[in-house]
Amino acid sequence: MKTTLKPIHLKILLSLGTLVFFFAAAEVAVRVMGGTDASGNFYFKNRIIHPHKMPLKMVAERTRALQDSDDSIVVYHEVLGWAPRPDSESANGMYRYNSQGVRSPVPAFSDLPAEGVFRIALFGDSFTHSDDVPYEHSFGAVLERSLNEAGIPAEVLNFGVGGYGIDQAMLRFEQQGAAFAPHLVVFGFQPENLKRNLNLMRPLYDPRSGLPFAKPRFILTDQGISLINVPVLPPDRMVDTLRRFDDWELRPHEYFYDPADFQASWWQGSKLLATIVDLKNGQESQWLLKRIIFQEKSEEQNLGWAVIQAFNQEVAAAGARFMIVHLPTNKEMELHAGLGRWTYQTFLDALDNEYDVVHPEAALIRAASESGYGEIFDGHYNRKGNRIIAEAIFSTLAE
Repeated sequence: MKTTLKPIHLKILLSLGTLVFFFAAAEVAVRVMGGTDASGNFYFKNRIIHPHKMPLKMVAERTRALQDSDDSIVVYHEVLGWAPRPDSESANGMYRYNSQGVRSPVPAFSDLPAEGVFRIALFGDSFTHSDDVPYEHSFGAVLERSLNEAGIPAEVLNFGVGGYGIDQAMLRFEQQGAAFAPHLVVFGFQPENLKRNLNLMRPLYDPRSGLPFAKPRFILTDQGISLINVPVLPPDRMVDTLRRFDDWELRPHEYFYDPADFQASWWQGSKLLATIVDLKNGQESQWLLKRIIFQEKSEEQNLGWAVIQAFNQEVAAAGARFMIVHLPTNKEMELHAGLGRWTYQTFLDALDNEYDVVHPEAALIRAASESGYGEIFDGHYNRKGNRIIAEAIFSTLAE
């Protein structure tokens, strides 16, 4: 006997089919719009979607690549975590480091500055290093030319390193910079560095960074600050430590690890559902909050302040002057445009009260208001952005 579907049944089937079709299409669209890293973490709109996966594959691959390479531009350092490889050059030729690991075309600097030469040493992260521009357009190089053209014999040594926190910048001065007897030490304050001070495993802070290293970290004590994870965990122990991270004795000091981030539910097999839930939570996401919100009277600000104080004291003990230059990111400038203040304004005000701080932000904002942020940023500061930073430091020194 032949069975004929009733119209109502046909409508239900058609509706279900349409629903399945649109769900599948949306699932495909989200996966195409997002991206998955080597370890299986899915990203959407620059945000890692739950559940997270330990970046074991990325760390293993990057560690193996570095171990097999004799010309990489970054190497493990037992105190700093990582540092530029002396006498190295990036594949694209943009970054070159001399025999002392300083970004410079000068093969090597003398231990002491020449008579009558004003020596400046720069410390900080990738913004100080001047990522994304050739050396001659970095703000250190532009500053050096400006001083010499003004009749002030000067040389600028760039000790900036991508991914560094304030802690690593200070330790690089101790380990390497102080020996060059600079007259002036300029610390590039990129506000995100406050958060990096709370990090021990760089891949947990940002699995996309490609830096498979651990780092040193200071902790606050009744006596001030105390350094942990030195010697820094070597690369060949990274994968095993991450795999058993809950058992690592230093795990309580890793601010950017939350076991809940790695717990999966069956429905999160759908990137569409997982993304919808994460975006719906918005700024309630602790993973996101830890990276974008600057909390006053928090460990990040208290520790950051203590490390900068120690940095200043180290510089003074070496007989040099300490100066800070404010280096806001593209994201921070966008937030400033909407809020009318920096999200870390209180901390910046405190720095102003205590230290010599160079403020290039007014010139940066003016330039961005004319043609957009692309006028001064191309990932990091572009040539124009670097020139603005150099001009601000030069003007401060001239005054």
